[in-house]
Amino acid sequence: MKTSEFVDRFARVWNEKDAETRRTAVAELWASDGHYANVSQQFRGHEEIDGAIREAYHDFVTKGFRFTVHDYHENHDAVRIVWHMVPAAGGTVAAVGTEHIIRDENGRIRSDYQFMDMNPS
Repeated sequence: MKTSEFVDRFARVWNEKDAETRRTAVAELWASDGHYANVSQQFRGHEEIDGAIREAYHDFVTKGFRFTVHDYHENHDAVRIVWHMVPAAGGTVAAVGTEHIIRDENGRIRSDYQFMDMNPS
């Protein structure tokens, strides 16, 4: 999969309303023992990662925000994604984050470390 497609699919999973579609996307994007770490917690495996994404969806997307990709760069098996959380109806950026992702030999996420560049207000 091209990096641009990977980045698009990564962003879509965070905005996905349908639980089954989201679970399938998590399984397609992350390795079965994949790891995701945000500032406060770490998650390993599809079930835990899906739970973290479901929580972010509930906390932000159901309250009128969307996650969008601002920029990304690739370096061999690593991808850095800068994302914005914006009001779905348009408006000022509410949060900015950076993901540092390492992919395995199949292109699935082995490790994803999230850094907050601008916290939600």
